[in-house]
Amino acid sequence: KKRKRGARWSLVAKEPLSPISETSPIRNLPSSHSHPNLPSRCILGKEAGEAYGKAADLHLKSGNPDDAAQDFLNVSSCFKKVQPEAAIDALHRAIAHYKERGSFSIAARHQKGIAEIYESDLIDLDKASEAYEAAAELYIASDSPAQANNCLLKVAHFQAQLENYQKAIEVFESVAESCIDDRLTRYSTKEYFLKAGLCVMSTGDLYGVHQKLEKYINMDVSFEGTRECQFLRAILDAVENGDIDIFTQKVVEYDQMTKLDNWKTTLLLRIKKSINDGPTLT
Repeated sequence: KKRKRGARWSLVAKEPLSPISETSPIRNLPSSHSHPNLPSRCILGKEAGEAYGKAADLHLKSGNPDDAAQDFLNVSSCFKKVQPEAAIDALHRAIAHYKERGSFSIAARHQKGIAEIYESDLIDLDKASEAYEAAAELYIASDSPAQANNCLLKVAHFQAQLENYQKAIEVFESVAESCIDDRLTRYSTKEYFLKAGLCVMSTGDLYGVHQKLEKYINMDVSFEGTRECQFLRAILDAVENGDIDIFTQKVVEYDQMTKLDNWKTTLLLRIKKSINDGPTLT
């Protein structure tokens, strides 16, 4: 009987919904009775999510955890754009089930979904970083190193943006090391070494940059002849000499050959500011 009730709630929730705008600012929706002018598509999304939640509870009580987990995923889909915190909570409940039964690949995918909500909907890079790192661990448990590295790179980028440079350096180096012996991914290591080097330079530890360059060349001899290594050495020399003009020139030259993305530009601007601010630790 409980199984039938759960199924009935699922059928109610599957009624067609109008799409919610990607830019909708609505959060923590009140009920339709207290806010009669609230857009109907948002009311439907909230009510569908609540219906799936009730179905999940009924499935749990009747001993059907697989169905409950699917309902929690549906709850998350309904709430993602209107009440992201509720979507995250529902995903956590589904993930717990998949981890318990050893379905780490499925758990990892939905853990990554949590990270994406923090990144894109809640704009919380710190929590997004934690969630991506948790997803990476699950991908590793499911023997999916490429997906794990993609998540770890997100962690490194966010940690650098938050000025937690040491964490970013460790992650970039870890990913680079895992790619060196794979002919399909080895080409990417120079990019990770460059980003790690920029993070070290952003800390003001110029001697540390010299040490890291030696370390990266020892890890991959081919790095020494790359444009990335030459660029790091050129701007390091400019910073050590306090020469903003040369620093700017080298950045422009590199950008003409290899377009700088927003992340690198942000770190380079921070490094340039350190030249303006006075002597750097060596």
